[in-house]
Amino acid sequence: MCTARYNTLPDDHSQPNVADDHIQNLAAIFVRHNAHDVLGVHLIHGHFQIPEDTVLLGNNFEKPEGRWAKPTKVDTIDLNMVHGHILVLKDDGVFRAYEYQGGSLPDLSRVSKDFLPEFVDYLRVNDLTNLLGLQVLGCSSTSMSELILEGETVMLDVSAIMGCEQSRTTGWRFEMVDGKPRVCKGEESHSQMTSGNHKVFIDGKPLPRLENVDHLKQQLVEAGILSVAL
Repeated sequence: MCTARYNTLPDDHSQPNVADDHIQNLAAIFVRHNAHDVLGVHLIHGHFQIPEDTVLLGNNFEKPEGRWAKPTKVDTIDLNMVHGHILVLKDDGVFRAYEYQGGSLPDLSRVSKDFLPEFVDYLRVNDLTNLLGLQVLGCSSTSMSELILEGETVMLDVSAIMGCEQSRTTGWRFEMVDGKPRVCKGEESHSQMTSGNHKVFIDGKPLPRLENVDHLKQQLVEAGILSVAL
């Protein structure tokens, strides 16, 4: 079921544009209910098909700050050490995760109990349930750019990458400034290589099977995306 949930997602470029008014209205909802520090909004989308009995599971790394997400067999995952990362509202009124994150769920105790009912109502009334999902935020407040690998994705600090250009905003987070809600400048986006490729290639070939984070960084250096593997 989790595999099918991801494999039926539309590509981000197949999704319609998100009106700025909706993002501003959602900023007000998140800030009013004190959800903005731990939750955000994400464009519902996928990039490829994942194998049966797997989920897309991301883990963070540093130097540069990033997140590597890859299909992971469900029966190999310690369920006490992962949480839903991006969730979509289903017809039964329940948010279901289609992407997961390693680590503990952040503290949600300060979020008002009225947040989810108002958020759900806004999505339904404005016919946004297939366009916008709920994202559990990490600790990063910087702009992050998502790149597509061979059946995997990597999210990198925008300031650390080269040879790429933003093609679509995919994530929004909010803040309160002088008592008013505001859309943060630090956002998530899908990027492509300036060559026009939507996937990362080296000499016209997709990246090889990646063994670990150090290998990932090395391949990104060879692709001209990172200047050096720190």
